[in-house]
Amino acid sequence: MKFLLVLLLIPLFTIPAFAESQTLPTDQGTLDVKISYDDVKTGQLTKLPIEFINPMTQKTQVHIDYRITIAESGETLFQTPNLIHTSEGIINGFKFEFPKDGLYNIQIDAEGILFTPIPKESVTFDILVGEAAAQPSVPSNEEGG
Repeated sequence: MKFLLVLLLIPLFTIPAFAESQTLPTDQGTLDVKISYDDVKTGQLTKLPIEFINPMTQKTQVHIDYRITIAESGETLFQTPNLIHTSEGIINGFKFEFPKDGLYNIQIDAEGILFTPIPKESVTFDILVGEAAAQPSVPSNEEGG
């Protein structure tokens, strides 16, 4: 019986931690954009894979022209200087070092699909970094209950 119990507990210790992800539509709804990230730590490069998804087919949308802006408290910390093209519809090599704890806004603008220009469509993701992400969201109750 103990052997069976041990076998049942093993998966609990071997299941890897999964990355967090957010999927949101662009402001005009032409694309869904998914951003993923592992535990984000201040002062360390964080890999931020981004995927463009066709909302009609739920499959990766290929050939997207895009721009990325990262801001904190309204101050732009990073911006791609020009439009960038992804032929696969997935950006795997994007990394950013968040300089301090806080709330960051990652704005992704799409301006072309399948080599055809489109009016700019944007989506903004909010990412909490460091101690800000670890804060409990339960309000304190002075009466203890």
